[in-house]
Amino acid sequence: MIEKPSKPPKHQLPKIKAGPPVIPPSPADPKLFNLQDLDFNGEYVGWPLERVCNETKYQPGLVFMCDNNSGGVGNIRNFILTCVRYAIDAGATGIILPKIQRRSETDLANIFTTSLQPFEYFFDEEHFRYALGTHCPRLTIYNETVDIPNSQNKTEIKDFYPKDLNSPDGGDTRGRNRHLDMFRTKLDKWLSGTNRAPKVEKPLTIRFKWATFFEWSAYRDGPEFAATFGDILRIRKDIAELAAVTLAKMSKFAGSDPYAEEVPTLKAPYLGVHLRSESDALDFWPDFHTQTNGYLEAANDTNLRHAYLACGNATESKRFADEAWNQLQLKVTSKLDLLNGDDLKRLQALSWDQQALVDFLVLSKSTHFTGCSFSSFAMNIAYKRHLMTGGIMTRQWKSPGDAYSTLVGRFDKWWGDWMFMYECMWP
Repeated sequence: MIEKPSKPPKHQLPKIKAGPPVIPPSPADPKLFNLQDLDFNGEYVGWPLERVCNETKYQPGLVFMCDNNSGGVGNIRNFILTCVRYAIDAGATGIILPKIQRRSETDLANIFTTSLQPFEYFFDEEHFRYALGTHCPRLTIYNETVDIPNSQNKTEIKDFYPKDLNSPDGGDTRGRNRHLDMFRTKLDKWLSGTNRAPKVEKPLTIRFKWATFFEWSAYRDGPEFAATFGDILRIRKDIAELAAVTLAKMSKFAGSDPYAEEVPTLKAPYLGVHLRSESDALDFWPDFHTQTNGYLEAANDTNLRHAYLACGNATESKRFADEAWNQLQLKVTSKLDLLNGDDLKRLQALSWDQQALVDFLVLSKSTHFTGCSFSSFAMNIAYKRHLMTGGIMTRQWKSPGDAYSTLVGRFDKWWGDWMFMYECMWP
């Protein structure tokens, strides 16, 4: 039986200038995310996913493939989530366990290598299988296409883009599919009209076109779905363990040992900073000075004097640390400074994007987080903190920030600035 949603509590979020935010009590809501512990996941809540899966009409023999992804964790998470959500709406009875496109280690801007990594390159496969298997059991997860029943008779659609089902509606062609209520109707009509309607005896695989990252309005399925759907993708356990070590050391750096009490507790306040000025940053994004000024303003407003910095460029990291100390006496550190010995070796054995997963988790626990609006990495963290600290009935995050996060660099145009990330990002 699907658990009925409880009545949303009245949350009163603290003002930013009042100091470190206090997590509001949520007696009627399961607490999904807590800034005061070392657990990055919180309680998994699957009934919103179960409700959505129960609402669809399934098409036996229809299988979705979600491996045509690339970039950092923000893009890849949302590609897979978007693909799964479309699969559910299409009534797919199967999905191929997603693979992950690996970035070039020598050219960070090259996100189109030929190296497809397994799902666990980023994510916890056991949890993914549990979440879908328990709450969306008719969507079978296959390891490879050969595992699909009657795969020898399959038809393949290799480059599918949902918006192509619609006629241009003026302006940018990326806006052609704003009416998601018509997706299933148009998909069924298209498949039937091209003699590709799926059957168990003759299955159909659909592989999404790059880049179907931000296509589905997250709040379309209700705030409880928006706050919980992304939790089917959890960072793999060994990387989360390394992030927990980093987080504990960050707490000590900021003045408090989380293991001083019987139950490990984060008490030391710190600012989380994502400086997005690496070599692959786009020209129209806020530059180093714009980001730095915004981040230091947030530090000053929140009275924070310690910062955890995530940046893939050592030179830019030092520039920021110098500016922070000279202007505010803000002490800045990073995972490379905090870790040592075997922990540092474990970190250095990871790829560039895998190391960024450690930052992703540590930043998500900061007292206040600051990042660049144009980065899906930063926006993903801001959304996660907003939706998952307030419970499953939390309303949508609003630019440029809330009590937990501040993003720098305002959007001026809908498409050119990727403003649709605001509507189509799951935490």
